[in-house]
Amino acid sequence: MEWREEWRPRQANHPLVMSEQDLEAYPCWYLDEAHSIPPWTPLFAWSWVQGNRYGDLWAAESIRLPRCRGTDWREIDGCAYMCPILVTDEREVKERELRFKEHLKVFIQDYDRIWKGVVEELTTHYSKFKAFDVDRSPNFKLYDHFEQVFQFNLRVWALHSWMMYSIYELYAFFEDLCREHLGIDDTSPLWHRLMRGFDNKLFEADRWLWHLYERAVELGLDSILAHHPEEQVLAALEETEKGREWLNEKGGFREFLQEHGWRLPRMMELNCKSWIEDPSPAISFIKQYLAKGGDFELDSRKKQLVQEREEAEREVLSRFPDSERGWVTLLMRAAQRAGSFSEEHTYYFEQTSHSLMRRAALACGRRMAAKGLLEDPEDFVYLLPDEIKKNIIPLCLDYRPLVAERKEYYQEYSQRLPRPQLIGQLANDPQAAMRYMLASGDKVMMKISFGRAVEVRPELGADLYGHPAAPGVATGPVRLVLSEADITQVKPGEILVATTTYSSWTPVFPLLSGIVLDRGASLSHAAIVGREYNIPVVVQTGEATRKLRNGQRVRVNGTKGAVWILPEE
Repeated sequence: MEWREEWRPRQANHPLVMSEQDLEAYPCWYLDEAHSIPPWTPLFAWSWVQGNRYGDLWAAESIRLPRCRGTDWREIDGCAYMCPILVTDEREVKERELRFKEHLKVFIQDYDRIWKGVVEELTTHYSKFKAFDVDRSPNFKLYDHFEQVFQFNLRVWALHSWMMYSIYELYAFFEDLCREHLGIDDTSPLWHRLMRGFDNKLFEADRWLWHLYERAVELGLDSILAHHPEEQVLAALEETEKGREWLNEKGGFREFLQEHGWRLPRMMELNCKSWIEDPSPAISFIKQYLAKGGDFELDSRKKQLVQEREEAEREVLSRFPDSERGWVTLLMRAAQRAGSFSEEHTYYFEQTSHSLMRRAALACGRRMAAKGLLEDPEDFVYLLPDEIKKNIIPLCLDYRPLVAERKEYYQEYSQRLPRPQLIGQLANDPQAAMRYMLASGDKVMMKISFGRAVEVRPELGADLYGHPAAPGVATGPVRLVLSEADITQVKPGEILVATTTYSSWTPVFPLLSGIVLDRGASLSHAAIVGREYNIPVVVQTGEATRKLRNGQRVRVNGTKGAVWILPEE
């Protein structure tokens, strides 16, 4: 087939860079826009494509997804493209269905034990990695540590996909049941009420940050927080007795960092410092809370949300015969766990694993820079794992010319936007490409990234149409957040507008009046967190970040999935 110039990678540094053979093997490749825009540095691009490919293929075959053997992944100049591998033999589909149903029976009955076991496996390895002294260990031990951390990331992705395929399938199955019996789906207000009122690990971090803000005010430290730049706050606090108390007491800031500091401002990258390296993002959120004040809204609204959820549960179950309510209740409980799992998984999977990968690779970068083999320790992001391992024990290969070449190329391709949404044989037929994706039955892709096609409703007279992801109506000024750097600019009452949102942005949700996204679906981060914070959310608008501008006043209707640009005052 035709190899268009806009599809062709300019460099091929590893085997998972897109090739002409890949275009012949699969009918269509889909851009992972939610994660790889802006484009990644070379090391993370390799890591993401390698990890997702292994995890998706391993998990799909392990649990025998009926119509999909998993998703294959490739890279094109810092961006990820994916394609499901369909099972087309109907006899094999039926055999896989039987195996998959048996897996789901065990999963739905024993979810708590299964998830607890996954968390224990992850945290056991993470604790060992965190305890390793990356600064004082001999080179051969650092080599082993680097190898172990990057190798374990494959296991992280295997468990990630295994859990997601399972819980999201149950979520979608329950939605199908509700559509058939109640005429509702995951865009309906009743569904939204049914799926909220649950806590998770990320909300623990939000709650802790809010407590730190309240404690700072109680100790009279709000002036220090308000009048110093984020990067100077800790030094200023160290100079006062109350400041040292706030930092070091039980439940204080340093304890918070040990628990929740293993996160990156951009969850999907290695070229930014984790909170445990540079706590400025956490300090920034606390400063933003000073501007808002009041109570922690997640807790103040929790009782009402739980009451509304319980009423919704009774309404839904009343529509089923008595003989079916037992298993429908079991299925409903599993579907309700999808949201809290979706939020918690980023803490246990991506955030911690990526932070530890950065820590190990940066330690190698420091040793190469100390020998003059890199200009800057942070240049490790332009090397691939085999190149780092090849040099860390001998420390004799001068990587500066290679890094300079890749850095220049990264600067070029990171500005080359937008990237093609579809490439391959179906690139000119989006409807056929969507049918191919739907044929895979991959609920992860459909419930996080793609969703269904958006229906334009001219009778609403809206400027943007999307899917209702969290109910309610809000009016406020737009705050465009195009990168992690923009999140510190959010002010109370604003409407966050972005391509997607990351879990590291969750602490800013108490400030928001509404959210509008280019992408997303009912289990994307903004939808889940927005429902819990009672913030109206509209996803899958396709063009919000291009059509809206900072300061522009808009009205967001998360019940109808529409956005109106209001006249200038």
